[in-house]
Amino acid sequence: MSGPSRAPTMADVAATAGVSLSTASLAFSGNKPVSAATRERVLSAAAQLGYTGPNPLARNLRQGRSGVVGIAVGPLSTAFRDPAALPMLDAVSQVLEREGLGLLLMGEGDEHAALPLDAVIYDICGRETWDAYADLAARDVPVVVVEGPSWPGSTFIDIEHHAGATALARHLHDLGHRRVATVTLAPSHPQREREAGLREVFPDAAVVGACESDLTAAQELVGPWLDHGPGATAVVCQSDVQAAGVVLEARRRGLDVPGDLSVAGFDGVATPWLDLELTTVVQPLAEKGRAVARAVLDRISGTDTADVLLPVELRVGGSTGPARS
Repeated sequence: MSGPSRAPTMADVAATAGVSLSTASLAFSGNKPVSAATRERVLSAAAQLGYTGPNPLARNLRQGRSGVVGIAVGPLSTAFRDPAALPMLDAVSQVLEREGLGLLLMGEGDEHAALPLDAVIYDICGRETWDAYADLAARDVPVVVVEGPSWPGSTFIDIEHHAGATALARHLHDLGHRRVATVTLAPSHPQREREAGLREVFPDAAVVGACESDLTAAQELVGPWLDHGPGATAVVCQSDVQAAGVVLEARRRGLDVPGDLSVAGFDGVATPWLDLELTTVVQPLAEKGRAVARAVLDRISGTDTADVLLPVELRVGGSTGPARS
């Protein structure tokens, strides 16, 4: 009884077509001129044998590349729940896919960092140390960092956190608000910059507490603060999801938003939990993803690439109004 048949190879195609292995390879790659008749003979032989083409991973490895870019996003469950993360991830994947590169999602650990990756995108804003970074740097693997930390040798893609938060604070000040509180993210570059921007206008803003960009976490955080009778007339949150949680929890306690309490967020994402549009700072999520992908492609090709700082825009919605008397 014969054993399992092996998959056809490029050498089999070359032999069947009656050409050299190098000519058969060129016929598939299209990198150098091959006559139309020769190319047709090679492709016909491949079809006859059921050969679909060279293995792209093997080809890339021979060229010193794997064709894979890693992206560290922290806990995967959290990343896929954050509406600010998905548009950026989608834009990154679209650009890289057009260039024939795959995207490997990486969690908080460093177990994937030893893989033969062409580059790594670091997108865990709440974590500013990563054991894998030193190893990646030692292996000269290009690293593109999204919104911090700014590690030596990495390319830094950021948005105007400080300016956006300051514009939002000035909007509230113009509405007559003087007593303002804030819900922050965990300590990170975006958290520090957004809080610093708020304090440009409200240096004494009270901190309700910190939580991740999660609806339930924000509700649980702000609930006890609301129960004690907030002295503030406005709450500035560092994400729209947090702001949506504050609106829902305030309403559950009979407070009118914005009549009794103005609430603002940051990011500019959809908030389907609400029947009003949030006042927020809109960041260009898709453009940020494209900027990240372009930086990755430049770093892989060895092209010098500068850090990127993207603008943001204040969008006034129905969640903020004049300060109550």
